[in-house]
Amino acid sequence: MKKIGVVGAGNVGTTLALALQEKGYPLLGFCCRTEESTRRAAGLLGCPSFSRQLSRFREADLIFITTPDRSIEPVCRQLAREGAFRRGQIVLHTSGAHSSAILKAAREAGAYCLSMHPLQTFPSVEAGRRNLPGSYFTLEGDEEALAEGMRMVEMLGGIPLTIPTSMKPLYHAAACVACNYYITLVEVAVEMLEHSGVPREQALPALLPLLQGTLANIARVGVPGALTGPIDRGDQTTIKAHLEILQREMPRVLELYRVMGSYTVEVARAKGTLEEKGGRELQQLLKATETGNQ
Repeated sequence: MKKIGVVGAGNVGTTLALALQEKGYPLLGFCCRTEESTRRAAGLLGCPSFSRQLSRFREADLIFITTPDRSIEPVCRQLAREGAFRRGQIVLHTSGAHSSAILKAAREAGAYCLSMHPLQTFPSVEAGRRNLPGSYFTLEGDEEALAEGMRMVEMLGGIPLTIPTSMKPLYHAAACVACNYYITLVEVAVEMLEHSGVPREQALPALLPLLQGTLANIARVGVPGALTGPIDRGDQTTIKAHLEILQREMPRVLELYRVMGSYTVEVARAKGTLEEKGGRELQQLLKATETGNQ
């Protein structure tokens, strides 16, 4: 099994290192930016810190750079200056937004480069380890590194995806919409309930069964099959009432509702429950709000 070195042992790096260690990959060492992070990682990983001896990473077969995105490229250049790379090594990062191209300094030293992004959240090491099995991992990079990336994903109980290098930013934008913007949509719904008279401490618990049921429906019948609600039914009267009260009570939310409604019309059309004429009328109703002619 290939020896692993980890640069930046935060939640992602530590989770992956521990999971791979359990599968038989030996951990050579790690490094962290702060003393506090170094002590924490040492206690979890049980291997030496190379924070002041970056050249020791030359002994690793796989180097994970799991620093914040803004630090990946400068850290890679620093490792190259310290002689941490060698020919035939695999150097990878776990950023969703950046391609393997930012590891140019490692490639110039003869290493093969890879981006391996787990399509999952890591609020803590414990949560990351629970969530990892069954997660998708997006792989992109040198052909020589992809095979090892596939092997690691399979060892972690994940499912590999491959995408072109040029599409990495669009892929990451999709992940942000599904995860980060989902949180924002829930927050907006909580604010709307609170404004309608529901105490804030009850708003999220009231929405959770609806959210969980929606996710269960998506898992069962997919998209657009899981779509329900007034746009799915072509109910213009209800949508008009929504637009009117938002314009009066929560104008800041109106634009978001209008844009999401417009996209939802297209989803309903794809599902086949909304006729072409009804879809056009709903789009006109939603657009009228934009121009103030509702």
